[in-house]
Amino acid sequence: MAGLALEGIKVVELATMVAGPYCAKMLADMGADVIKVEPPEGDPARQAGPFPKSGPHPERSALFLYNNTSKRGVTLNLDVAEGLDVLKRLIKWADVLIDSLPFHSLKNLGLNWEVISELNPSLVYTVITPYGMTGPRAGVKGDELTLIHAGSLGNLLPTRAESIDRPPIKPGGHYVGYHCGLSAALATVGAALGKYKTGKGRMVDVSLQDTIVTLMRPNLAGNRYQRSNWSRVPDRPPAMGRMETKDGYIVIGTPEDHHFKAFRELMGNPEWIAGKDWETLAYRTHHLMDVRTKLDDWMRQQSKHDIHHSAAKMGIAVGPINLAPEVVSDEQFVYRKYFIDVEHPEAGKYRYAGWPYIMSATPARVSRPAPLLGQHSQEVFCNELGYSSEEFEQLKRAGAI
Repeated sequence: MAGLALEGIKVVELATMVAGPYCAKMLADMGADVIKVEPPEGDPARQAGPFPKSGPHPERSALFLYNNTSKRGVTLNLDVAEGLDVLKRLIKWADVLIDSLPFHSLKNLGLNWEVISELNPSLVYTVITPYGMTGPRAGVKGDELTLIHAGSLGNLLPTRAESIDRPPIKPGGHYVGYHCGLSAALATVGAALGKYKTGKGRMVDVSLQDTIVTLMRPNLAGNRYQRSNWSRVPDRPPAMGRMETKDGYIVIGTPEDHHFKAFRELMGNPEWIAGKDWETLAYRTHHLMDVRTKLDDWMRQQSKHDIHHSAAKMGIAVGPINLAPEVVSDEQFVYRKYFIDVEHPEAGKYRYAGWPYIMSATPARVSRPAPLLGQHSQEVFCNELGYSSEEFEQLKRAGAI
């Protein structure tokens, strides 16, 4: 499709669930021709749900539908020689290979980086693993819960004292997967740009753990240099965090001294936080909980939207915590046309989240809904890789697709 930022870039995706598929989705929605390769039983995301308005069904998982827009889908059984041969042809065809299969899955099939680069010397090979391809934890398994804590984010969840005995938790949804997918997409586009300048391929090694640690760097630095203990129990973070209002919740941030001074002015300069000592983060770190009750009592008298606008005008980082219907109908999202409607032949029409950017000359778009399982196998293998109709049937008989 003309006028798209990544038009002409050919991508093969060997990925499941969230991180790899979301990375490839970002490229596909910007015009790349992404071929999603699934095993014959399909991406596990097809069974993960949620399943709006229906029970479990491999073509109706909202998780799968969202993360696989604009792609063509094929199935391949890599446990048979014929399926592996097809994959090798796909690698030769592609500009980019995205791999989030279990550690060394391709290497165990005889496709390590050296072999892959011989097949296609200009290929960008993006590998997404829990802890990266190197180091003492390379190859260790990890999921959302373990990686949230391996990356230190779990230290902030939850922040209320009453949760002190709660076992380790994670944020809702697929926090690690989406953040890592976005990081992987950025790195992949950068590597592809380098490839077109030099003609040489390269490997992009993306670590899920590193992604979370990168998000937490201000907290880690604060602990190291300002002795601020951002802990999930029992203290509220020194920048205040989530607070209850009379009609909901807000998140308010006062990480810098001038932010806290502005917030104190917003409250009318109460005497219980008066004095120069309160104007330093180091002091607030150790004494904020001393006035927690008074802070909470004052905030519970405020409307979340009133305090949001009043605090924002004073330069304080603040935002309301909205319910899902409030988010979808938010006037800012409506104005920017962030949410889009996509119709799927099996699941029907649903509203999807769009893109956090607007490109004036090459706007992103959903060119097609997520593929049905194996929907484009014949189209891709015959039209792109040169298999004849008879050879395609032989692949089917061999159990390769």
